[in-house]
Amino acid sequence: MRTEEDFIGRVHVPDGAYYGSFTARAAENFRLSGMKVHPELIRSVALIKKCAALANRGLGRLDGKQADAIAKAAEEVIAGRLDNEFVLDAFQAGAGTPLHMNVNEVIANRAEELLGGKKGQYKLVHPNNHVNMSQSSNDVTPTAIRLAALKLSRAVLKEADALRAAFAKKAAEYDGTMKIGRTHLQDAVPMTYGQTFAAWARAIEKDAAEIGRAAECLEELGIGGTATGSGITAHPKFRHMLVAKLAEETGFGLKPAKDPVEMAQDMNDFITFSSSLKRYAATLSRIANDIRLLVSGPKGGIAELIIPEVEPGSSIMPGKVNPSIPEAVNMACWQAIANDLAVLLAAQSGQLELNFATPLIAHNILQSEELLANASSMFRRLCIDGLEVDKKRTAENFERSFGYATALNPYLGYKEVSLLVKEAYASGATLRELILKKGIMRKDDLEAVIKSASGPSEVDAAILKRVKRG
Repeated sequence: MRTEEDFIGRVHVPDGAYYGSFTARAAENFRLSGMKVHPELIRSVALIKKCAALANRGLGRLDGKQADAIAKAAEEVIAGRLDNEFVLDAFQAGAGTPLHMNVNEVIANRAEELLGGKKGQYKLVHPNNHVNMSQSSNDVTPTAIRLAALKLSRAVLKEADALRAAFAKKAAEYDGTMKIGRTHLQDAVPMTYGQTFAAWARAIEKDAAEIGRAAECLEELGIGGTATGSGITAHPKFRHMLVAKLAEETGFGLKPAKDPVEMAQDMNDFITFSSSLKRYAATLSRIANDIRLLVSGPKGGIAELIIPEVEPGSSIMPGKVNPSIPEAVNMACWQAIANDLAVLLAAQSGQLELNFATPLIAHNILQSEELLANASSMFRRLCIDGLEVDKKRTAENFERSFGYATALNPYLGYKEVSLLVKEAYASGATLRELILKKGIMRKDDLEAVIKSASGPSEVDAAILKRVKRG
């Protein structure tokens, strides 16, 4: 062990550790969840440190050798070479100060080594004086959350688009496959499975567009505002130079905050972004629910869809196979929806010049993005790509239903069709069989009306004339 000292007193730190006294204290204090800080948040803080060092060097406030060493050490953090040094619980002290200082200390000690010094001495590079120059936890942490969320949003959007494309492919494949539409879980009117899959594809497309729009809110950065947004201790040009360097590194359309004081207090951009993730989670969960219903059975349920078998479904029932992938999608989506409430509660908890709950915001938003990206990928690869429509079963269910009765209204009238449905239901015959038995319509005319029932169509005057004549 080595001994470091802060204004509270002496602290024992593992001799080989790149972190220092602040991290060691925090690691002892905050043992709440067993979950670590998301790696992408750590990398984003390190990226800020790299760009801040280069900006301060450019402004003549930081020695060139120090700046280069800090930048190089930060690059090692970004590359994941020092991952074991980030030991803190995701739930920690307010404003993310422990994580922020964890990064400052790791970069300072590594930079100290690069310049020929020893860990824990901080003679050549100091975590507060040099690595943290012109910065505060209060502007670094929210900025790092924004950068991390923007980066992870790429995976969410990529996987959402791939899932959309998979459903669009199924829509084309089953464009002419008639099925019975269901409302209130009851037989309703005819439609096609192509329409069902196309609707799911469009819903995902709209949700992804909303995520993209919400992500634009995260491109405004309060970095350079330091403690309360006033910019105390920072060079007047620092925030503009730093944001420009971050934009160059990330490729995002980043811009300095119009009002850094507002940015220090207001976390509502995170509410907007989290809500867009919740919207997508709601759609994915709804689709997963529908698929679970449509594969139910396979003998005692609807059983119109067939999904790939990925694992045995029971420890006691031989041969049972469950819709495991849609069920897992449900659970991932429900967690993302719950996370959104935590983000809302955290964002509204800000008081006066600061919101202390940024660690909670970070944990929940980044977890939601990771869950939704992974769930979308799993859903597509292990379920949707191999999904099939059981055309025989679908046709049987369609024929047993009375859904196409609605299409007969323009030809026979609502009351008359209602009586036919009632009679068919009571006799056990299909509606088609009853109409043909009674000679109410010719077979080819009835087939033509049923075939047109999956969309808008004009009344066929010739069929209407024959029905009236008959």
